[in-house]
Amino acid sequence: MNMPNERLKWLMLYAAVALIACGQTLAANPPDADQKGPVFLKEPTNRIDFSNSTGAEIECKSSGNPMPEIIWIRSDGTAVGDVPGLRQISSDGKLVFPPFRAEDYRQEVHAQVYACLARNQFGSIISRDVNVRAVVAQYYEADVNKEHVIRGNSAVIKCLIPSFVADFVEVVSWHTDEEENYFPGAEYDGKYLVLPSGELHIREVGPEDGYKSYQCRTKHRLTGETRLSATKGRLVITEPVGSVAPKLNFLERFKMMQIESGTSFNIQCPVQSYPMPVFKWYKFIEGTTRKQAVVLNDRVKQVSGTLIIKDAVVEDSGKYLCVVNNSVGGESVETVLTVTAPLSAKIDPPTQTVDFGRPAVFTCQYTGNPIKTVSWMKDGKAIGHSEPVLRIESVKKEDKGMYQCFVRNDQESAEASAELKLGGRFDPPVIRQAFQEETMEPGPSVFLKCVAGGNPTPEISWELDGKKIANNDRYQVGQYVTVNGDVVSYLNITSVHANDGGLYKCIAKSKVGVAEHSAKLNVYGLPYIRQMEKKAIVAGETLIVTCPVAGYPIDSIVWERDNRALPINRKQKVFPNGTLIIENVERNSDQATYTCVAKNQEGYSARGSLEVQVMVPPQIRPFDFGDEASNSGETMGIQCTVIKGDLPINITWVLNNHTLNSGDMDVVIGRMSSKSSTLNIDYIAAEHRGVYTCLARNQAGESSYSAELKVNGYYPFAL
Repeated sequence: MNMPNERLKWLMLYAAVALIACGQTLAANPPDADQKGPVFLKEPTNRIDFSNSTGAEIECKSSGNPMPEIIWIRSDGTAVGDVPGLRQISSDGKLVFPPFRAEDYRQEVHAQVYACLARNQFGSIISRDVNVRAVVAQYYEADVNKEHVIRGNSAVIKCLIPSFVADFVEVVSWHTDEEENYFPGAEYDGKYLVLPSGELHIREVGPEDGYKSYQCRTKHRLTGETRLSATKGRLVITEPVGSVAPKLNFLERFKMMQIESGTSFNIQCPVQSYPMPVFKWYKFIEGTTRKQAVVLNDRVKQVSGTLIIKDAVVEDSGKYLCVVNNSVGGESVETVLTVTAPLSAKIDPPTQTVDFGRPAVFTCQYTGNPIKTVSWMKDGKAIGHSEPVLRIESVKKEDKGMYQCFVRNDQESAEASAELKLGGRFDPPVIRQAFQEETMEPGPSVFLKCVAGGNPTPEISWELDGKKIANNDRYQVGQYVTVNGDVVSYLNITSVHANDGGLYKCIAKSKVGVAEHSAKLNVYGLPYIRQMEKKAIVAGETLIVTCPVAGYPIDSIVWERDNRALPINRKQKVFPNGTLIIENVERNSDQATYTCVAKNQEGYSARGSLEVQVMVPPQIRPFDFGDEASNSGETMGIQCTVIKGDLPINITWVLNNHTLNSGDMDVVIGRMSSKSSTLNIDYIAAEHRGVYTCLARNQAGESSYSAELKVNGYYPFAL
């Protein structure tokens, strides 16, 4: 546990409790140009790979006024805590993964999707997804095998790297037993060439090439370790006997590739023949069956049958065709290439101030390739909008805050944030005059007064220990408006009793804000605890409840559960004024009946019980349509299953931001059980392609999960 962070957190909670205990006037201030919601100054990258021998620190910085608080969360929104020796939150907000032993690897810590949340009183924002992957150092060997080639053809020798380290290991050089060394470079005219993909390309193979052996040298990008391949490869050269038509393995007729923009890459056409074949490269014109010859230049080179492209750009994406011919036959190879470009987003305008009832429009401008989904959040919560333009027709008080646009594909995500402020035409409520703490004997009547101002004129309500006060034979609430527009509210208590003691609060509220003031009324008498209503709270949230104690003086207030005094774990805190706090509530451990006990110095006591119900929001099991695109006329079905969540649960389906009903576009939606729904398509057509989203809602909240259905013949390229 990071103790400085822990102390700071509880000091803040003590300060909040002090406000509850002593009473404090809280007024919403008018809009101020210097006050603003959080903005990221340094946002974590999408992917963090590190070795268990080095560890990693992930930094997240934000600005705002007041300065935002930084919280690390998981992909499901739950807060991240310390795991001793494996994961820590540093005092400056960094997510720290110390070096660890291989046997201490934990998937839920070291292979997890995290995000950084920044929040202040004006809103919250969440960073892009941070995919953390710790790599435990493992011994590996690269191998080079024999390659068979017809004399005169080109050969490609592969460096075989085990799959468990393939993401982290690259080929840096090739070596022969004749002490010849070959390195990646831009020299394309020689006999030997190290391709961008790491293979060694040897053109116009002759008998002398069969006497050499070849080794590759690899480098681990996380540890920096280099090593030679464990085996040496050779070329097995076949002398042609008669003519041989171009031939290749059936599995190599069609390939799909994905590479990052700015990198160099090669597309191979692994065909051999005799006489030597002629290779021609074509690229299909997007959306048509027409093709045109690939233009060779300084950036695009052809070496034998291999096409090499430097500094890839998104426009290189598309379908390529290699046509191979000699005097006795022909062959062809198709390759579909997607060049990915880093995702980025910005929202226009980044800040806007809008009067109540007026429209507000945010536009998400994004770049990158491919882009699969667009989504919006407000103050860290999904709002179910997936179009680039977000329009609010009539701005209300609850619309103010931080808005974010997220763009995603299978590899990464990017976000942008913007703030919506309320127009200054209205003045939020402010408490101008209020009652103070008072200690008295039972018997006389009490008069409490609260004066508030604002535009529009606020309404004032009263509470006693968090429960609204209604007029009855002893409690009378009234209010009037003065000539200058202030509202004066009063609370009269006839013949005050000891049981009337407690924390009284006046709340001034209008459509533009809330202001409140609270102070204690102490009435001499025996301890008394007012009845507490059942408390329902969503799992993962923090429970804060104050025991509604009357009587004076009170010597101690404690909380119990099952006759055990709290706290009994680190999630629980009990404060002297009777406030109980339980962080990150869970149904299994925290749903129970809690008892508050108040005592005076003479030994008299009172007890009151509180039933806490923990509600669980829905959680959807991931689903997909498979890795391969579907063909028109095929049948497809998926199931959305809610694996957690309180009943009743409402499940709906959305296609490309439009709600689907059973029968729409011949889609059949069925309810398998109270927690699952199926979606079936008997005959897939072009209109069915797109992003399908399952939405699950209950009283505790909502969740969604999306999957894309691809239909062959409709390419998702964004050139």
